[in-house]
Amino acid sequence: MQGCTSKETLITTPVNKPKIDFKPIIAELSIMDFNRTAKTEQEASLMAWDLYTYIRELELKLKGVKKINE
Repeated sequence: MQGCTSKETLITTPVNKPKIDFKPIIAELSIMDFNRTAKTEQEASLMAWDLYTYIRELELKLKGVKKINE
């Protein structure tokens, strides 16, 4: 019986990542309370929608910051 052996090689290259300060972006977002429990399906769907809109708003703000820094 012959086994297969492989050697892992990690190749890294330096990447110049843009430095973004997230504090002003987070501070501008409305405060959402995600520490809650849904008792009905309707409450659960509203919680999911709140989370989606919050993430979408954060994504749009981050895209705006990226465009300004370019």
